Amino acid sequence: MNSFKLTFRSLISNRQYTWINILGLSIGFSLCLLVFALVIEENSYDKSWRNADHLFRIVTIDSTAGLERQMSRTFVNLSTELKQVFPEIQNETRIESRKYYLKPHASSAQPIGIQVLESEINILDMLSIKVLEGNPKQLVQGKTNLLIGKEFKEKYFKNENVIGKVIQSADPYTDQPSDYIITGVMDNLPYNSTLRASAIALVPKISMELSKDGSGYYTEQFVQLKPGTPRIDLEQKLNHWYKGYLSPNTKHVTSFRLQPIQDIFMEPLGSADISGNQKTTNIFVGVAVLVFIISCINFINIYAVRTVKKLRALHIHKVLGASRSQMIRRMLLETILLFFISALCSLVLFRLGLSQLEHFIGYDLAYIKSIQLPLLLAFMTTAIALGVLIGFYPAWLISGIKSSDALKNKLSKIPNAEVFIKKMLITTQFSIAIIVIIGLITIKSQLSYMQAAPLGMEVKNVLNIDYFNKGTQNTNIKDRIGQLTGVESVSVAAWTPTIGSGYLAKTIVDKDDPGKNIQVSFIGGDVDLSKTLGIQLVKGRLLTPEDYTHVEMDMGEDEGINNALVTESTAKKLGIDKLGILYKDLQIIPVGIIKDFHSESFRSKIVPTVILAKDFNGSGNILIKVGKGQEQQIFRSVSQIIQNTYPDKHVSFHWIDDLIAKQYEKESKQVQLFILFSALTLLISALGITGLIMQNLEQRTKEIGIRKVLGATVLDISRLFSKDYLILSTLAIFIASPIAGYFSKKWLEDYAYNVGVQWWFFILAALAIFLISIITVNFQTIRAALNNPVDSLRNE
Repeated sequence: MNSFKLTFRSLISNRQYTWINILGLSIGFSLCLLVFALVIEENSYDKSWRNADHLFRIVTIDSTAGLERQMSRTFVNLSTELKQVFPEIQNETRIESRKYYLKPHASSAQPIGIQVLESEINILDMLSIKVLEGNPKQLVQGKTNLLIGKEFKEKYFKNENVIGKVIQSADPYTDQPSDYIITGVMDNLPYNSTLRASAIALVPKISMELSKDGSGYYTEQFVQLKPGTPRIDLEQKLNHWYKGYLSPNTKHVTSFRLQPIQDIFMEPLGSADISGNQKTTNIFVGVAVLVFIISCINFINIYAVRTVKKLRALHIHKVLGASRSQMIRRMLLETILLFFISALCSLVLFRLGLSQLEHFIGYDLAYIKSIQLPLLLAFMTTAIALGVLIGFYPAWLISGIKSSDALKNKLSKIPNAEVFIKKMLITTQFSIAIIVIIGLITIKSQLSYMQAAPLGMEVKNVLNIDYFNKGTQNTNIKDRIGQLTGVESVSVAAWTPTIGSGYLAKTIVDKDDPGKNIQVSFIGGDVDLSKTLGIQLVKGRLLTPEDYTHVEMDMGEDEGINNALVTESTAKKLGIDKLGILYKDLQIIPVGIIKDFHSESFRSKIVPTVILAKDFNGSGNILIKVGKGQEQQIFRSVSQIIQNTYPDKHVSFHWIDDLIAKQYEKESKQVQLFILFSALTLLISALGITGLIMQNLEQRTKEIGIRKVLGATVLDISRLFSKDYLILSTLAIFIASPIAGYFSKKWLEDYAYNVGVQWWFFILAALAIFLISIITVNFQTIRAALNNPVDSLRNE
C-alpha cells in the first residue's frame, strides 16, 4: 500500500510526463479496441444458428468465358436432386434475400420496404426458427405466406391478432398489387447474419426439373449436412455425379463447391447488402496495431526520460539496501498504474466512439453490445499484462545503472547496445509513420483517379428511375416526362450505368486464341439511350426506330438478327472492320462503332459490349438527361408524375453520378480512416521524438553548456542534434519504402485501372517525416540552447 501511495504521488508530481503518456496510450488503446470490436463483430456473422457448422451454400464455379468465376447462385432445384442422391445431405432449401414493399394497412399512404427471406418451409427446420404464433408450416394456397418477426409485429401491428391478416404489396416489378397473408410470428432473426430479415416469405418449390444440358435459371440454395460429413469428399462426389447427370454431348464447364454459411459475410460472391471485406478489415487491423506499437514506443521513450529525472532518488533506495528486483517491481507498479489509467480513459473514448463507428460503417455492432462486459474485462486484463511486458525494459535499463554514476549524474556514458535500442525504437516509429502515410497517398490518389477519369459517357445530371413495371396502360410515360421543361432527353432501357453486364450475355470462341472463350455483354435500350448518356459515335450511325425489328436476311439465315452498336474494343477484339455485315457468332449486324465506356467500376476491365435497340413498353428503367440548373425542379415534377400514375407502387429514383460515387464508397471511407491514422501516427511519433530528444538533452546538458562557452551558436547546437534525427529519418525511409511499396502495389491489384505506385508517393511521405522531425527536434534543442550555460554547468 505504501508503494502504491509513493507511485501515485510520483505520477502527480510529474504530471506533464504522466498526461503525455496517458494521452498516447489512450489513443492507441481506444483505436485498437474499436477496430478489434469491428473484427469480432464481423467474425460473429452466421455463427448463432443452431446448425451453423452443418449449413452450406452451393456455389457455382463457371469457366464459360475462359476464366473461373464463382457465383452465389446455382441451377434451380440442384439442391433437391442432391438430397435425393446423397444420404449425407439432411435437408435443403432455396433462400433468397429480397426487398419487399408492403402496405401494412389499407389506409397506409406510403409503402414500407422490408428485407424478406424468400424460401420453402424447410428453412424453419434448417435455421431452427422459433415460431411464437401461428402454424406457418401449413401453407395457405393462392397467396404468398408471410412469417413476420416479433419486432415487425410490434412496430406495425401492436396488440393485434395478425394470424390470417392479408396485406397488399407495392411491388414495383409487378403490373398489379398482390396479396400476402400472415401465417405466423417468429422470434427476431439474428442481426449479425447475412440472412438478416424482418420476415420470411414461404413459397412452394419451383416446379422445374434440373436441366441436363448445363443451363437453366439460377437461385440461391443451401444444404444441411449430417454431422461428421466431410465437406471436401462430398464436393468431389457431387461434381462427379453432376458430370454423369448431364447429357453426353454437353460441354461441361460448370462445377460446384459447398461454402460454409459462416464464410458468406466475408465472401459474398457478388453484390450483397450485408457483407464485409476481408482485405479492408486486414488493412484496418494492421494500421491499428502499427499505431498501437508507436504508442508503446512513445511510452518507453518518455517513461525513460521521466525516470532519469528521479534517478537519484531511485538509487538512494538501492544504496540503502533495495535490490535490483525491488527497484524493478516499484517501477513496474508505476507502469501498470499508467496502463490501467490509460485503459480506463480508452474505455470512455471507446463508448463515445462506438456510435460514431456504427454510423461510419453503416450497421449496428449488435453482437459487440451483447458481450461488452466480458470484452471489457478481457481488455483490462490485456492492458495490465502489456503494462508489465512493456514496462520491463525501461525498468531493467534504469535499475542496471551504477549507483555511483546515477548519484553523480554521470549519464553520458550509456552502453552502445542501449543507444542502439533507443535509435532502433525511434527508427521504427518513423518507418511505421511512413508506411501509413504512403498508404494514405496511394488510396487517395486511386480514389481521385477513379472520380476524375473519363467514363466514356456523360452521367452528370442524368436521373434514373429504377427498374419497374410500367403497366400496359401507361406506355406514354416517357413522352410525358420528355415534355417537361428542362428535360433534354429520355430513354427507357433495361440497363443502368454501374450494373455491368446487360440483360443478356453470349459466349463465343476467341478467334485469336481458340482455346479460350469471350463473353459479350448485350445492353438493351431504346434509340435515345446513346443520346441520353452522351455515348460518342466513332464510325457509322446510331440506332433508329427501324432497328427495333429483326432484320430479314436472304440465304436462309437464322431469325432474330438485329442491327447493333459495338464498342471500339469489341470491334477490335472480334475483328469487326466493316459495318452492315452479319456477324454470325453474335447474330448481329454492326451499323455503328461507339467509344468504349465503363459499365461498372474501375475494379473491372471494360468487357466486349453490344447495344441493341429494344422497345421496353412493359418494364424497364427510365434515364432522364436534365438541363443544368433544373435538377431540383425536374426531380419534383418527375416524382409527382410517377406518384400520380403509379400510386400503388414503390418506385425509386437515383442520380447516376451518385450511383457511380457509391461504387467507391469503400475507398472514400478508407481515405477518411487513413487520414485519421496518419494524423495519429504523426502526433504520437512527434511525442516519441520529444521523449528521445528530452532524454538526450538531459544527458548532454553539460556538453551544451561547454559548447556555448566555447562560442557555439544556437544554430550550431540545433544542427548538432538535428543531424542524428535526420539520419534516423533517412534510414526509416529506406526501410519503410519497399514495405509500403509492396503493400500499395498489392492493394492496387484489385483495380483493373489504377494509378500505379508513383515515385512521388515516397518523396511526399519523406518530406512529411523530415518536416515533423525538424520541427520537433529544433523546438526542444533551441529551448535548451537558449538556457544560460552557467545554470547547466553549476551542477558539477
